[in-house]
Amino acid sequence: MANGSKAGKAAKPSKEAKAAAKAARKQASRERRKQLWQAFQMQRKDDKVLLPLMIGSVVGLGLLGFLIGLAFGFQWFLLPIGLLLGVLVAFIIFGRRVQKSVYKKADGQAGAAAWALDNLQGSWRVTNAIAGTTHLDAVH
Repeated sequence: MANGSKAGKAAKPSKEAKAAAKAARKQASRERRKQLWQAFQMQRKDDKVLLPLMIGSVVGLGLLGFLIGLAFGFQWFLLPIGLLLGVLVAFIIFGRRVQKSVYKKADGQAGAAAWALDNLQGSWRVTNAIAGTTHLDAVH
């Protein structure tokens, strides 16, 4: 070890590897944004109440933050906070309504139960299985 070898240290990634990783992250981010936009467009066509709810949450919470700030004398500080909370609530509304719509469309379809179990959040372990009897009963 006294001879100056660096066998114990991890090698630093090269500039090309860092650039490639950064490009991959940017591409993945771009794809996620594109997918969100497509989901929004599809949901907006099916759900006519979605857009008014989302706009109402942004405007309503922005106005609420402004009015609370107006009462205490720092309205220009609470206005951006209210707007940011409104955007957060709008995204929550969007996500919930899309999820409800997707599950409603899957209801009654073959394999919907297995699909719903596979899409549960958390560390669930699910094994899909189908069993049949001699009377042609099927259990999923």
